[in-house]
Amino acid sequence: MKPASGPRIGEADSRRFLHFAWSLADLARRLLAETPITETDIAVKADGSYVSTADQRIEAAWREAITARFGDHDLLGEEYPPQARGSAWEWVLDPIDGTDNFVHGLATFGTLVALRHEGLPVLGVIDHPRLDLRVSAAEGLGAQCNGRDVRIADRDEPGTPMVLITAPENFAKGGRGELFGRLAAAYPNLRVYRDCYAHSIVLQGQGAVAVDWHAHIWDVCAAWAIAREAGAAFVRLAGPQARYQVVFGRPRVVAMATALLGVAQEEGV
Repeated sequence: MKPASGPRIGEADSRRFLHFAWSLADLARRLLAETPITETDIAVKADGSYVSTADQRIEAAWREAITARFGDHDLLGEEYPPQARGSAWEWVLDPIDGTDNFVHGLATFGTLVALRHEGLPVLGVIDHPRLDLRVSAAEGLGAQCNGRDVRIADRDEPGTPMVLITAPENFAKGGRGELFGRLAAAYPNLRVYRDCYAHSIVLQGQGAVAVDWHAHIWDVCAAWAIAREAGAAFVRLAGPQARYQVVFGRPRVVAMATALLGVAQEEGV
């Protein structure tokens, strides 16, 4: 996605929304600390993915907090139906990204908060409560990791993980199973980190590029906003309707990986 030709919202609004989004991430951390998870708190959805009482409790609390503060804003989340109120503003929520990791005690799951204005991502927070790691950005304010400014360098360093795949099986689910093999053959130092942890690695500059295939908007919207502010390239590729195939990270490497995949770019959000 190419950045717009100028800011869409003012600095004051960006700061106000970002501090509020941080408060939502803090709320999720508190709820996770006080929500025990047993086998009875875990279910499997029709698509085979996990959902827990913690997912539902966090998203419900987020929706309540957003409605109390911004009652006219639209809401779109993974666990509950969308609430369309005719607003130019839409909060995009994933209370636990990587619930399979969460329920098995792995620390790399995250909570995702994003805000779109007129359909375009302008704010994103990726928070990893168990790792005490938070990557975030809002339009015009740059990107930060735990309070440290982040800027993605446009370089191709030998030894840097070239491609981080968040879920290799999703290529097959999206009808393009051969693409994972193509990436693995081209990049022998390919690494696999699942879900938004792959996003955080790339958006901190520790990895060159991330590829996320057959994802939902709530899986990638926060990374989209952060990448834009961090100076990363972010490309959406064509695929099944209502799914997202995205490549983002160091601009030079994104161009190389996108060319290798050989899939047309998708216009718009």
